[in-house]
Amino acid sequence: MNGELQPEEMGNVAELLRAVPEELVSTGSAGLDEMIGGGIAPGSVVYVCGPTGSGKTILSEQMAYASAAAGINVLYMYVAGFSESIVNRVRNLQNFAFFDAGAFNVSVAYHNIFPVIRAAQSTDLLYAITPVVQKQQAGLLVIDSIRTMLERLTEFDRAEKSLRQLTEFVSEQKLVAMLVGEYQQDDIVRQPQFAFADGIILLTAPYEAPDGKRHIRILKMRGANHSSKGQQVRISRSGFEILRNINSEADAGVSAA
Repeated sequence: MNGELQPEEMGNVAELLRAVPEELVSTGSAGLDEMIGGGIAPGSVVYVCGPTGSGKTILSEQMAYASAAAGINVLYMYVAGFSESIVNRVRNLQNFAFFDAGAFNVSVAYHNIFPVIRAAQSTDLLYAITPVVQKQQAGLLVIDSIRTMLERLTEFDRAEKSLRQLTEFVSEQKLVAMLVGEYQQDDIVRQPQFAFADGIILLTAPYEAPDGKRHIRILKMRGANHSSKGQQVRISRSGFEILRNINSEADAGVSAA
């Protein structure tokens, strides 16, 4: 068979290229945006991985409020009983300059995913999530924590199918999905869902680093000229900051998750 594209196929490719969005979505951290080539392309599924205390939730919240400030509606899905309560969430967010109380549960809508998981046991995850995404008209979807959510789905095949469906949905709808989970590098190597992720951001907590600092590495960012060099991270009142020059500055005492 001739390996060259036929005229009708070339037309389809041209159409697809025209449909590729040019505007990237900021993470809310200028240093991280620089590391990943300017931001995250709509239609991308990005995993934010790391242990407790590495800054996963703060980074996700910072991106959520930066997106809301840019006019992008956000759906932040969490698992009640496995995440901080709404009261504690507001109390902690008030410590950060990026927090906008006027956007809370408006342009940044929080939704307990636990009922969605129960519904997904009898149908599928995408079927349960789609109406909530559409109601919010979300351009950014955060699931915190994706690992907790998948572990609540009783069948491995159902969980794997749900992830594939979610990835396709995000791509078709030109959303950005941030999937937050307590995954380590060994998990990323072993588990199949990371093979079809568009991006993987790996965070390190102070207690597991030889220098006692938080760090970040971009393991994958499809279609971007990203940096693969690890950088030190500081959690301050400004939020999640990349320290380009490694030094002995102490964190500002804000807790991370």
